[in-house]
Amino acid sequence: MQYMRSWVILVGALVVVAGCGDDGGTPDAPPSVAAISGRVWAPNQGPAQALLGQEVPVSGALVYASTTKPDPIPSGVYCERCVAVPPSGVLTGADGSFRLEVEPGHYWLVVQKGQFRIEAEYDLAGVMDIPFEQTTLPSVNDPEMGKTMPRIAMAQGSHDRIEDVLGKLGIKNGTDDGPEISVYTWDVAATENYSVAYLLSNIDELRRFHIVFFPCQTDIPADVAALLRDQTVLTNIRRYVNEGGKLYVTDWAGEVADHAFPQQIELGDAAADSDGTYDATTLAGTLTVDGTADGDFYNVSDARVTDPDLSAWLGLQAGPDDSGMVTTFDPDSFSVPDVWNWIKKTNPVQIGVDAQSQPIYDMPKVWLTGSRPATAGAAARPLAVTYQPTGCGKVMYTPFQTTTATHPGLTAKERVLLYLILEISTCSPDPFE
Repeated sequence: MQYMRSWVILVGALVVVAGCGDDGGTPDAPPSVAAISGRVWAPNQGPAQALLGQEVPVSGALVYASTTKPDPIPSGVYCERCVAVPPSGVLTGADGSFRLEVEPGHYWLVVQKGQFRIEAEYDLAGVMDIPFEQTTLPSVNDPEMGKTMPRIAMAQGSHDRIEDVLGKLGIKNGTDDGPEISVYTWDVAATENYSVAYLLSNIDELRRFHIVFFPCQTDIPADVAALLRDQTVLTNIRRYVNEGGKLYVTDWAGEVADHAFPQQIELGDAAADSDGTYDATTLAGTLTVDGTADGDFYNVSDARVTDPDLSAWLGLQAGPDDSGMVTTFDPDSFSVPDVWNWIKKTNPVQIGVDAQSQPIYDMPKVWLTGSRPATAGAAARPLAVTYQPTGCGKVMYTPFQTTTATHPGLTAKERVLLYLILEISTCSPDPFE
């Protein structure tokens, strides 16, 4: 763990100002406030890591000073309720910057976004700028060195190469006991405990992970498709989300979320959309229409960010466009290629009642919209949606593939993916409080 001592620091030097008198006077009293500043960066996307000018800051990260060592982040699924920012803490701006003022003293300085956390001990005094090495979120899980990241599972998709984007964040495929991604295959002939069927059929296996990715899968094997009609398996998915798990699902793998939670999103392509009910408390449900998320290909040319925080963040960055040319991103107009369905409608769904017996609704949040050309009623429809259908976890669905080919840097839609990975890993407001 890094340990750093300092006294009154001004431009890297200890400064003592002499007073009047033959004895040189007495030194000025040390300042009563330590002013700490810096910028928080995404894993492996800070200075000297990303391409020059294409670094990725982290918006809304929590930076705080603690006189005691923070409790460790649980190694598996857990419910993290949102609480007020501590008096000794601040949230970073759209450019990742922060400035924190505390009384001089010895602290653990903690930088955190969801389960991504880096911490180090400092003697804080005077004016200090924290180097980027201590404010870049980690892509390894090494709590002994003050670095933590989410535990991730991923179904190996047939087209959507989310693993490449995660690889650019320094997160590599690896073993179950390491900090990397645990990968599960859709292949029915795979060793049992490495298959999607095994993952979905065993709630304790799901519970090992903070986030589970289900990127596009062209043909869901018959045995997995059957599992996604089984209420025991669908209850496993609901229970995982209820306990704080995060699901990230893209286009043709959409049945994983849409069968378990069929009410929040209505898909618009010709194939039948899933329908049915579930109880957000008991986690039981009925799948009345065994729908599919498969749709037809199109490109979006008028994508627009609808969330103001995401818009402010993306608009400060530059990276490659679809042709590979580096450009400053316009959050009000950019392209999203490789879309394979469209979201016709999002619905508020009642998930409980409050203390006054008034209904509580889950309201899906739309982050990004775009139009499907030559399709009636498909203008400016949701392209990225998150919802909290039960308990403490979250679900995210996009009808587009994140990436299909290798290229340097991160495109606009890949950065939206990164922002939402970080965002869905954060705390959850309690709908029953």
